[in-house]
Amino acid sequence: MKNVLKPLVIAFTLGSFSLYSVAFADDLEAEFDLDNRGSDCISIRTIRDYTALDDRNLLIWASVKRPYFVRLSTPAWGLKGSFQIGTFSRDDRLCPYGGDALVFDSAGRDTARIASIRRISPEEADWLLIRFGINDPTEDQTPAPEPIEGAEVEELD
Repeated sequence: MKNVLKPLVIAFTLGSFSLYSVAFADDLEAEFDLDNRGSDCISIRTIRDYTALDDRNLLIWASVKRPYFVRLSTPAWGLKGSFQIGTFSRDDRLCPYGGDALVFDSAGRDTARIASIRRISPEEADWLLIRFGINDPTEDQTPAPEPIEGAEVEELD
């Protein structure tokens, strides 16, 4: 009986997780209508920073304020733990076609091909950072101004 229950529990757990993942992906696209089929390209010279959202999604900042939402074709288990990424491309542009990939270790063993790249607005990037649990939603709220003594409104007759 134990031999039968263990595989059933594992199958149920994995099935529940996959349903959660599908629901999460639908919710993600509904809020900002993010297209997972983005075909934008990034000039490799302009890449300044990146943030791993999970093992398959990341934000790449080109120049100062140009965020791109990048989705990998397969999960990259080394993405969240990597402190730098490299690129594999045949030219000076990182695109979701032509075999371009991201490299997550210096030996080049941990690579992941790119499924899509989509340029997004800074507001969408902030929302994604909150949605994936990287930033706290209260961090972005500006505090109310402190009252200034002597700045009361005086009525004139």
